[in-house]
Amino acid sequence: MPEQQSLFGPRKLPSLPPAPDRSRFEAALVGCAIGDALGWPTEFLREGGRHPPFELPLRHFVAWHKLVGGRWWGYRDNIGPGEYSDDTQLTLSVARSISASGDFQPDRFAYFELPLWLQYERGGGRSIKTAARNILARRTEWSRNFYRAGKIEYRLAGANGAAMRNLPIALVSSGNSERLIRDSFLNSITTHGHPRAIFASILMGAAIQFALHAENDREGMLHHLRETVGSVGGAIKGDRRIGNWIEAWEKSGKLQKGGFGEAATAVVREIYTYLDDIPSYRDRPASEYYRRVGALASETRGSGVATACAGIFLFLKNELDPAQSIYAAVNELGSDTDTIAGFAGSLIGARYGMRGLPTDLVNGIQDRGYLLKIAQHLHAIAAMETGHQAPDTTPLAKEEAFLRILAWEMGLYEMFWDAIDAGGSVVHPTLGRGRIISKDVRTLQREGYAAKLIHISFDCGQTCVFHSRVKDEEVAESLASDVEKALYGRSAGR
Repeated sequence: MPEQQSLFGPRKLPSLPPAPDRSRFEAALVGCAIGDALGWPTEFLREGGRHPPFELPLRHFVAWHKLVGGRWWGYRDNIGPGEYSDDTQLTLSVARSISASGDFQPDRFAYFELPLWLQYERGGGRSIKTAARNILARRTEWSRNFYRAGKIEYRLAGANGAAMRNLPIALVSSGNSERLIRDSFLNSITTHGHPRAIFASILMGAAIQFALHAENDREGMLHHLRETVGSVGGAIKGDRRIGNWIEAWEKSGKLQKGGFGEAATAVVREIYTYLDDIPSYRDRPASEYYRRVGALASETRGSGVATACAGIFLFLKNELDPAQSIYAAVNELGSDTDTIAGFAGSLIGARYGMRGLPTDLVNGIQDRGYLLKIAQHLHAIAAMETGHQAPDTTPLAKEEAFLRILAWEMGLYEMFWDAIDAGGSVVHPTLGRGRIISKDVRTLQREGYAAKLIHISFDCGQTCVFHSRVKDEEVAESLASDVEKALYGRSAGR
């Protein structure tokens, strides 16, 4: 077991070859989205619970609907076959936040991508949405996003919301373990403050790294994962941003005696135990390993470590029939089906390419062309096909990002108040030019309010559903008031 001294002391990182063939990048990103889209409909089903409007076990994309919000504020969102959730949306957001030199830009993700995502998110979890809202506060910085809302607290946020979006960082850092660790850490702390979320991101990133390069080698993968997770301290030691964050984390209140170092060491021990258990569970029902790591318990089903380990377990369990890893994850009711299936799908794609993924699902996944384009872009960076690029050191100023969001709000209001109708064009700050495909209106129980859903196809290749509750001239999903307060200390007109 690692001791705190070894975890945060010097340690040699695993050596890796250059970037593999581009097709593995493409399949990893497509496989991740497939798992997300196939597992989303079963995410909240339970054994012996309500019967869904589709047959189980689920092996094909289906049309379904989910209720968004509560009794007075809720509406029905109709989801088409192959449409993905927030897992893939935020994965794409992270990909757009990677520089030409391959470095993740946490300021761009936190100040620009994350707040704007609130307006088109589908299935977003409470911690991430709370983090996205909190980043809009005037004094909040991306590296100091210490939110608290009821039972939701930043330092206790150990769910899988960071790991589920970390694939682009793993791909672009396929031959660079130090950057993988550093950027996975930075990606995580924009929204999650518990070591369980941070180390789960690093764990999944290391698994993708190994799958991209290696043949079937279960023991080799488990060794690589242990080595990478155990090397975190040395990899982050010289990064001032992470050092300052750990100091702020400890000043904001300790989870246990020993501060962040001891909390992190406890999580690494937990990961080592779960990895060591995989061989003995490989020939047993997947549910038994799920229970071992807590992936079926209500209080831990969304844990970053539990879900990452479950995804790795399924991948290693089904080496002879890789697609079964996705199907098994999707139909393990009571677990975080879409995220675990996304983890399994990304590993299958990274290891086997498209031949490891079900053809009907590859052909039916939402925005396949855009997923391929993003994967090709990440591969070009990883293979240094874009030429040598110096690291980007100029941060995106929060004020600059918020001014651009504020300018976008004019287009948002015009969309929701029908100044721009179906067929009209908009220009989004991160997604670029898009065309409105359709508009839907849902009546709400709350008097005077309606929910409007606007389907937009962007020239970049991504499709989104922008949504808001509206009444009179109020657009509930508008960010304008919060952005104005952050910029000027007040809302306009006050």
